[in-house]
Amino acid sequence: MSRPARPLCAILWSPDLVDEFGRTMASIGRLDARISASSVAPAWMLRASWTGYATALRLQRHEIDEIDVISHFTGVSIPGRPPVVTAGDPFGAYADWAAELAAGHDRHWREDIPFTFDIPDGWRDAPPLARALAVLDSWSRQDNTPAPWLAFPKLLRRMNLTRNPLPCLVTGDPGLRFLHGTREAQLKRLLKSLRELADEGLRRLGRLEGYRMRYGAAVGAEHRPGHLPRLGTLALETPFLAARTLVDRFDITLSGAGKLLSRAAEKGLLVETSGRTSWRLYVTPDVGIALGIVAPPRGRPPSPSRSSPALDTVLAEFDREMAEIDQMLSDHSRKHTET
Repeated sequence: MSRPARPLCAILWSPDLVDEFGRTMASIGRLDARISASSVAPAWMLRASWTGYATALRLQRHEIDEIDVISHFTGVSIPGRPPVVTAGDPFGAYADWAAELAAGHDRHWREDIPFTFDIPDGWRDAPPLARALAVLDSWSRQDNTPAPWLAFPKLLRRMNLTRNPLPCLVTGDPGLRFLHGTREAQLKRLLKSLRELADEGLRRLGRLEGYRMRYGAAVGAEHRPGHLPRLGTLALETPFLAARTLVDRFDITLSGAGKLLSRAAEKGLLVETSGRTSWRLYVTPDVGIALGIVAPPRGRPPSPSRSSPALDTVLAEFDREMAEIDQMLSDHSRKHTET
């Protein structure tokens, strides 16, 4: 008879584990604090949800990358990417998961666990993050679907480890299900994974905030911006854009849509990624860099433009539309909870 696995909250803390734990907590705290004060939080949350969902699929051994997740949920085909062929519906859990993340966190964390969780050894003296990982560890052996990995950001919030839902902090380790490797090594891998995810989430947030400022400055400098402001708002929701995407949304011709995208690309607000195809596809720089299909800029980033009435007006409009997106997500979450 095999011995029961030692709970992750009962692991003896070596100096290396203590160091990794401190760095991880600091990284999560920095990301959580920045999101709380960011005007692009709704757009970042949407992007982070694609990142987190892609992580969960990868942990389930699906050969599906983040770019495929974005393509699926935005309805934009990516040139050179083969269609996703897999058994079942790997994208089917996303809508409910995203709605649950956007919901309030007034419930106790144990109410979301679909199995009986007995408090393990070491729980009382363990730090909250170790407790959360112990729950993830136990859950992963009770459920072989992506649900345990996807639940972790919500668990962090329900256990008051974060103020905001941070979808990019979906994490896990397939070895937990089979107890491969030492428990100390598994705990250290989980902590390192969380730290790297939080650090990358913070970098992406910085690029997104910079994109908002650059876009606002470019629009503010235009005498006749036309559809450029609306294009910027759409790009925050749908980072991959093609001319046919704009025709119905903006009620313009295909030719006019192509010219609008080219105009934005000339100003560095979009980057063409289509290559030698019959139609052009563009991506926002922040997402292109994150996916590795756009080279990051060299040297120091340009200094933010000085404030001006035109820039202030454009940014205020961006913020208003971001607030509308946030409200839309909250309304969807409330309807999901009521049903």
